[in-house]
Order: sequence, then structure tokens, then C-alpha cells
Amino acid sequence: MKTDVVKQEDVQVERRECRDEIMPNTAVRQDKDGFLLVAELPGVDDKSLQVTVEDSVLLIEAANTVAEPEGYTLALREISPVTYKASFELPDRVDAAGVKASLKNGLLRVQLPISEAKKPKRIAIAAE
Repeated sequence: MKTDVVKQEDVQVERRECRDEIMPNTAVRQDKDGFLLVAELPGVDDKSLQVTVEDSVLLIEAANTVAEPEGYTLALREISPVTYKASFELPDRVDAAGVKASLKNGLLRVQLPISEAKKPKRIAIAAE
């Protein structure tokens, strides 16, 4: 059996671009004023995040970005770019015009207020 050792120069690690689409982990809480949706979006910044409401559907679309530091070239990537996508059907009582969203430390918080007209009203009873 013959074994030769061959010196390889300029070995390059092949870059694979693999973008998976996944649904982020979410939690939804409700209080008297509305709903709070929290979604985990690690690696996402506000420039690559889009939150829309259309026809009573809340749509979240985002992509994480892994930028190489200046002056470095990529030798190996084990962190794959990920696209996050999720949609939620909203109840009729949500005021779509009042929806607010914020992103901090990879957590998206979407406040979904209940329309004043749709909130339960306590009816005063007049004694006769």
C-alpha cells in the first residue's frame, strides 16, 4: 500500500448559502387592553424586519444577518442565514391602526390593542 502526502496550497472552504425559513417561537398574552405577542428573532435587526397587518392578518417577516468583520474573509460558516416568517389571524376586536412593534435583544414585541368600541362595557343599572 502506497501512501503519498500531498501538500495542498490555497485550500478554500466552499461557501454554502443555505437560507432556511422557520417560524419563530412566540408567546401571546392578553389583558383588558389588548394582546401582546412576543417573538424570538435572534440575529435580526430592525432593517431586516417587516411587520404588517392586512385583512386581519398579522405578518412577521425577518432575516438574520451574520456580517463578517472588516478585513476578514470567510473560511468556514456553521451559522446559516435564517428567514423567519409567521402569520396570525387577528380577532375582529383588534384595532389594526393602533398596532405597535418594538425590537430589543432579538425579541420582537407587538402590541395589539382592542378597539374601544369592541371592549366590554359595564351597564349601570338605574334603581326605580
